[in-house]
Amino acid sequence: MESVSHANSVSYGDNTLKQRVSLSISCRNLKNLDVLSKSDPMCEVYIKDRKTTNWTLLGKTETINNNLNPDFSSIIYCDYFFEREQNIKFDLYDIDNQQHTSRDFIGSNETTLGGIIGSMQQTYVADLKDNKSTRSRGKIVVRLDNVNTTNDEVRLRVSARVQSNAGCCGTQDNPYYIISRARDVNNHKDFVRVYKSSAMLNSTQPMWNVQKIKLSQICNGINNLPIKFELYSQNISGTDQAYGEGITSIEQLQSGQKSVEITDKKRKIKGSLNIDNFVIREMPNFMEYLRSGWAINMSFAIDYTASNGEKTDPNSLHKQDPSGRNLNQYEQALLSVGKVMEPYALNQMFATFGFGGIPRFTGSNQISHCFNLNGSVSPQIQGLQNVYMAYKRTIHQIGLAGPTHFSSVLQSLLVYVQQCLQFQMYHCLMIITDGEIHDMPATIDLIVELSRFPVSIIIIGVGNEGFEKMNFLDSDNQALRNSKGQVAARDIVQFVRFQDYSTMDVSMLAEEVLKEMPDQIVGYMMENGIKPKKQEWLSVDAVIQNQGGIGGIV
Repeated sequence: MESVSHANSVSYGDNTLKQRVSLSISCRNLKNLDVLSKSDPMCEVYIKDRKTTNWTLLGKTETINNNLNPDFSSIIYCDYFFEREQNIKFDLYDIDNQQHTSRDFIGSNETTLGGIIGSMQQTYVADLKDNKSTRSRGKIVVRLDNVNTTNDEVRLRVSARVQSNAGCCGTQDNPYYIISRARDVNNHKDFVRVYKSSAMLNSTQPMWNVQKIKLSQICNGINNLPIKFELYSQNISGTDQAYGEGITSIEQLQSGQKSVEITDKKRKIKGSLNIDNFVIREMPNFMEYLRSGWAINMSFAIDYTASNGEKTDPNSLHKQDPSGRNLNQYEQALLSVGKVMEPYALNQMFATFGFGGIPRFTGSNQISHCFNLNGSVSPQIQGLQNVYMAYKRTIHQIGLAGPTHFSSVLQSLLVYVQQCLQFQMYHCLMIITDGEIHDMPATIDLIVELSRFPVSIIIIGVGNEGFEKMNFLDSDNQALRNSKGQVAARDIVQFVRFQDYSTMDVSMLAEEVLKEMPDQIVGYMMENGIKPKKQEWLSVDAVIQNQGGIGGIV
């Protein structure tokens, strides 16, 4: 299946040439900032805006625990323009907690994309430094490759049999596997890491769940490119023990290869990695569904619990600026994401709810965990600006209360989605909240049920809470299970802390919370056997006729 576009360059009317490139990041000999263990590094990558000269976040890697020589699996993508100077910066941090609210600066390096491309074999090596000293705080290694675009997806389920590495000092076999790809078809030495599995605890015969990985991520769309499977045993100290490795290719897996022999550095056989299931699925593009008539129904839910702080409190998250120049975090989140979604929203209508407050503007003196912000029978408000004005108009007529419950809003969404199944409509609910959930079991049950429907849920956490439960709902590494043990059909929740983007252009917040939605939409369609309908293309004149005509056109 070779649905690959080898787009080495794209020509534009302004004569600029651009190439999509990927950046794979490793570090060596990082300065250790922890006392009782090793640093837990994470890298943030920024590119300088040509007009404002501000640094804009391109992306960030995962955090690797207890490791001073990390090879990050997260790949950073960007566009390279030959004729431009594109300044790029790599910031390394030691992450002190899972919420990323506490971190220490390790070091930074600035260069240009041209500098990376001009490096030998497009592999850039440089020192990381801080502002206090010129001494090196470790090396950063950045490897750049062209990106060949394909939307196809690999479904992969593997198991393994390994010789035990368990020792007499209490160490166990906790195997996980890593997938890396070669940078060239004829290269069996230089590999970049593209995927890391979860660890299977205390097992020499691990079986992993099916993984969905983009074909472009695994092999850059080149089916005969060497790919390497490495098996390790996870150690709490961070010094993971290697079982061994084996090399194959997508081409070999497609031809029916069922196992990959795992050998150590001395070429001694240490086990095998078994390919229990391997399928390449041709994935339509998100735009094909929009073109064929699917619409997106956007809803908002706003937290009015007392933990936000009374509106008269200078530190209140709902504080209002009479001049309108300074927006609070709720307003910034609402407008930044809403502006991106408004063109796709069906008839620009937004169902808008409040929860955890007393909606006195409706005549009620009771706490409500789901009320219509417009005070009408229907929660629909036309136009993002009117949603914003409804928030401004009612904020002083809503008593802050609590606790924080999501289940009432999610139940309303479920009922509405079930009523709309005959329509080509995908639903996106954005919840803006400042606190932890107090009805977690009911919330999980409803998310698992909603995962079977055309739904995505975005949660934006405002304020300074740790949001441990929100991170749990954003189940990137492990599927949610409801109270009956049933597994979610899809990962439909995306959680982002507002504070992580408070020092950047607020548009970066919208980009982060919405980046998973196209894949979630396509994933739902494919799981339910829904293919985009082929549409008949219309001439310009036919389009004008369908819209009632425009005066002056002959």
